[in-house]
Amino acid sequence: MESEKPDVPQLCGWCGMAIQDGTEVHGVVPDSSVTHASDPACDGQRFLTTCSREHLAALQEHYRRRPFIEEELWAGKIARALDRSEALTAEQLEEVTGLRREQIERCVAWLEAQVYRLH
Repeated sequence: MESEKPDVPQLCGWCGMAIQDGTEVHGVVPDSSVTHASDPACDGQRFLTTCSREHLAALQEHYRRRPFIEEELWAGKIARALDRSEALTAEQLEEVTGLRREQIERCVAWLEAQVYRLH
């Protein structure tokens, strides 16, 4: 018995309109807040779906204004690695994330600064 998936419409990332007729427009933008669940090669790239080329252009411009912060991307890589393992040595963390010790230290300092800003 094959289970049927309900047709879930795509939503425009700009206006929120449901797109049910297959006319959605896609694009990719740099975004340091994005880490892919399983493919590190896709880290730092946000996949966009919109209802029109005009809305895609507006959404792309929105993300172009957002700064790309390397430390934010590194934090996502570290979080993904720690989600998959109970504990990692510094060397293991470097190996799993592909980050150098200096990058990890910069990331930790950036995270501490973010926490400080919140208080």
